[in-house]
Amino acid sequence: MALKVEVFTSLPPCSGGRLVLKLVEDVKNEYGDKMDVEVFKGPTEKAKEYGLTVSPAIIIDKDIRIIGVCPTRATFVDALREAGMQT
Repeated sequence: MALKVEVFTSLPPCSGGRLVLKLVEDVKNEYGDKMDVEVFKGPTEKAKEYGLTVSPAIIIDKDIRIIGVCPTRATFVDALREAGMQT
């Protein structure tokens, strides 16, 4: 079963948001159908549901894992593993 990854950025995306989008795209290309990625840009109802006031943010399996910064690739992949993705 694919792990749900939700990505939140400002609109237009700030430099951190652009880096997060690129990072998530690169990791998605590597792990394919192990990840189900949804991107939200700008203020959204979904961001309000999570109580997000800062971007970028990465939610993995409905858990706020990364907020306010673009993580390293290793940190992001570790967060995916911690959430149960087999790498």
